[in-house]
Amino acid sequence: MSPFWKNVNEELQYQGMNIKTLSALTGIPYTTITNGRNRPDSIPTADVALKISKVLNKSLEWLLGESVLLPKSNETDVSSNEENVLQKLNLYHKYERLITSLENRSVRTQTAFINLATAISEE
Repeated sequence: MSPFWKNVNEELQYQGMNIKTLSALTGIPYTTITNGRNRPDSIPTADVALKISKVLNKSLEWLLGESVLLPKSNETDVSSNEENVLQKLNLYHKYERLITSLENRSVRTQTAFINLATAISEE
């Protein structure tokens, strides 16, 4: 499955939405969506991708799996500090939904989640 459809699937699960609902909200035929999902390297046309991104409230870059790329060494000299910033930015994009969700929770819930994540990582 292509990164686009993998990200769409993850976002559908996160939002509690199914393909029929996505089809209805975008006006894209159900079969178009399912055919795209079932082809290993399928990337939708620009208009289909844009409609899906608007309904899911996600950028096309995010759905396509685009991330900040470090420039090649022969193109630009990147300091280790700049590399660190880009790595942190990529990490933020990867966990953006989790961070946003936690920000909308109480301090007590945030603390409990952090304690749980810390305990799991120490295993």
